[in-house]
Amino acid sequence: MSENTGKNVVSLLEEHVDLAISTVNKLRDEIVQHETEIARLNSEVVQRDAKIQELENLNSELKEASELARLAAEEEREGIRKQLEGLMVGLIEPDGTSVSTNDAEETSETEVLFKATN
Repeated sequence: MSENTGKNVVSLLEEHVDLAISTVNKLRDEIVQHETEIARLNSEVVQRDAKIQELENLNSELKEASELARLAAEEEREGIRKQLEGLMVGLIEPDGTSVSTNDAEETSETEVLFKATN
C-alpha cells in the first residue's frame, strides 16, 4: 500500500509540475502579447503627439496670419479715414465756402483711381 501511495504522490506531483509549466508558458505568451500591444500603443501615442504638435504649430501660424490681416485692415481703414478727412478739409475753403462740386469729384476720382492701382 505504501508503494501505491508513493506512486500516487509522484503522479500528483508530476501533474502539478506539468500544470505549473503549462501556466508559466501561458503567462510568457501573454507577456509577449502585452508587450506587443504596449509597443503598438506607444507608437500610436508618438504619432498622435506629432499630429498634435503639427496642429498646434498650424494654429499658431493661423493666429499670427489672422492678427496680421487684422492689423492690415486697421491700417487700411485708418488710411481711408485720413483720406476722407483730407477730402473733407479740401472741400472747404479757409473762408468757409466750399469748393465747386466738379473739383471735388475730380480730386475724389483721382484719389480713388490712385488707391485702386496700388
